[in-house]
Amino acid sequence: MADLYGKVAIVTGASKGLGAAITRRFVKSGAQVVAAARSRDKLEILHRDYPDQILPIPCDVTNPDQVQDLINHTARELGRIDILVNNAGLGRFAPVKDLTVEDWDQMMNVNLKGTFLACKYAIPHLIKSKGHIVNISSVAGSVTFPGGGGYCASKFGLMALSDILTQELKKDEVRVNTLSPGSVQTEFSANPKDYALTAEQVAETTWMMVTAPKGVIYSNITMRPQVPPELQK
Repeated sequence: MADLYGKVAIVTGASKGLGAAITRRFVKSGAQVVAAARSRDKLEILHRDYPDQILPIPCDVTNPDQVQDLINHTARELGRIDILVNNAGLGRFAPVKDLTVEDWDQMMNVNLKGTFLACKYAIPHLIKSKGHIVNISSVAGSVTFPGGGGYCASKFGLMALSDILTQELKKDEVRVNTLSPGSVQTEFSANPKDYALTAEQVAETTWMMVTAPKGVIYSNITMRPQVPPELQK
């Protein structure tokens, strides 16, 4: 099935975990995918699996020049941009009094500023293609917890940014989607539960969002794993 045949997608944080799973799912659906991340080596491994459909571009999403180069290179090499998946993210968890300024800044820069930069530079191309933006948020974008001060703040900010993008781009028919998963079995979670979501499940939902029927927008989907009855409180 080639639902995304002829489409060009950019996935940030694509070198591992959820980003790699989304990249593979889009490739399976026929898309050409620009896989962006800081790790050139890991991107090359992904590229070797799909040399004709994946274009690896090392990029630090917190660097405006690198993000602009990523967008310009994609448009120049592949001719268009249809989908932008802002997946790059990181979490540092500690009580506010113990959270370092460096950790706070890193979360704000990657989780929020990186999405802003990618959207800023990609929007002119997405308007031309009437494309999609998918921002990968988190349940932590709507629910707080002790130790999550910086992470929750960055994800709450991402939810607000997504809402504003929806309002600004609806007249241009650019669909803005936000996906908020709970715990996922990737390197991001130090000790994920056995029943936590898999990266492939989240990737499948991302694919569902960008292949929605014409006129349909899955604006915000929250995904949670089904907790086994014996473990429920």
